Amino acid sequence: MARDVELLTVLSLVSIFEAINASPPGLAHLYSDFYLSRTSYRYARPVVNNSQPVIMYMNVSLTQIMDVDEKNQIIKLNMWVLQEWTDPFFIWHPESYGGVDHMLLPSDALWTPDVVLYSNAGSDWDLSQSSTKLKVYYDGTVVWKPPVIYESTCDINVEFFPFDMQDCRLKMGTWTYHGLHIDLRHLAQKAEAKRLNRIKFDDCEAEINYAVDLSEYVENTEWDLLQVSAKRNIVYYACCPEPYLDITFFLKFRRQSLFYGISLICPCLAISFLTICVFYLPADSQEKITLSISILIALTVFMMMVFDLTPPTSLVVPLITKYLMFTMILVSLSILVSTVVLNVRYRSPHVNKVPDWAKRLFLQTLPGTLCMDRRAPVEDISHSSYHGADCLEDDDDDEKEEEDEERLESMEENDSTDVIDGEVSVHDMARAVRGVRSIARRIRADIRSSTSTEEWKYVALVLDRIFLLSFGLSAIVGTFGIFFQAPTLFDTQKPLRRELVHEYESNLTVVRNCSYRG
Repeated sequence: MARDVELLTVLSLVSIFEAINASPPGLAHLYSDFYLSRTSYRYARPVVNNSQPVIMYMNVSLTQIMDVDEKNQIIKLNMWVLQEWTDPFFIWHPESYGGVDHMLLPSDALWTPDVVLYSNAGSDWDLSQSSTKLKVYYDGTVVWKPPVIYESTCDINVEFFPFDMQDCRLKMGTWTYHGLHIDLRHLAQKAEAKRLNRIKFDDCEAEINYAVDLSEYVENTEWDLLQVSAKRNIVYYACCPEPYLDITFFLKFRRQSLFYGISLICPCLAISFLTICVFYLPADSQEKITLSISILIALTVFMMMVFDLTPPTSLVVPLITKYLMFTMILVSLSILVSTVVLNVRYRSPHVNKVPDWAKRLFLQTLPGTLCMDRRAPVEDISHSSYHGADCLEDDDDDEKEEEDEERLESMEENDSTDVIDGEVSVHDMARAVRGVRSIARRIRADIRSSTSTEEWKYVALVLDRIFLLSFGLSAIVGTFGIFFQAPTLFDTQKPLRRELVHEYESNLTVVRNCSYRG
């Protein structure tokens, strides 16, 4: 039994070796013929003639906007950097190697371009550190698509926060090779270059409208991506006569303001319009100052919370901060004018009387303008009240009162024993007249005091109505005036979607510019 098993094993091995010898050379032979013999030249540019440039096509695939740091002016992106060039020393016929048309090689096994992000603000900036493999095709085409997380500088303008729109640039190119060694082009230029057989250095700049691959893009919850474009730049530096190439990608994105509208704008609007209620509250309630101070305290606490959400910057004042400061000014002014209104309301009628001009303005002119009832009945009541006292004394003049007093004293001296109608003496009657005059004088003083108090109260009511309308108008005008400054408030541009990639690619255009020339 054991001998039969050994015999079957030997026959199986023989059949396997015969199958290998009978099959055409495969991937193992391909690695042996090309990879092992080429690794010693991995530091040299893959060109037959050193005067020829390596034509390299590049594009980026944006997968996610990870973070936008407004304070440090940094944007963090998750990207795949596609690089494609031709190595003339890696060309084979697939039929000679069992139909193998490509192979995968380590990135350090062949020459790779040293593409870096010029606007780098992080540590992961050199693609040569990536351990991803190269994909080499039978016609010599080498494709390398390493993933990378870039942290790039970006001029972030928060003037219209939270309705802001940002533009960021990603400048990418080789660090050591000039344009005559590596002819860097955007991948969108490949089709036209093949059609026109552009194998020499392309000395024209180019602009591409849809320049970033979004087939793997994951939408950000805070930012809408609006535009992705690129420009191929040719730059001549003072140090060197050779041109240096770079491809600058432009990303335009808009902040989604729903979260900030609910958590910042709505409470701030409520506090702003709550200030108007201070002047709707009657002065007699004696709670106007309390309400104003309570609103100010609530606004202060709210501002401390807002400052944690808004980007700190000294370059510009964010839109939301402008509105908070405007609201704080309104609240502070409401406390000031409420103090004035209360001072007017509780003025002493014995010390301060309403001036005639104030009566004409606040009791006659303004009430009709402000849709308030005129207080003419106040004067009518005072006149009718005076009328009762005037029955006893027609004039309240001091001289007339002195004359009457002298007449009474004369009657008392000359006719002190006379009796009127046999019942009342002149002396008793004079004393009664003096008593009635004293009562009338007190009644008139009380009526004057009550009338003056009502007049000051109504002046305070008119002032409240004036401040109610003025502060209400200021709050409305200020709110619209500040927020309508934001250019994105009514922006209807639709964000880029992964589902519409084919539509974007169909509208792709490349505009060449050959007029710069240095």
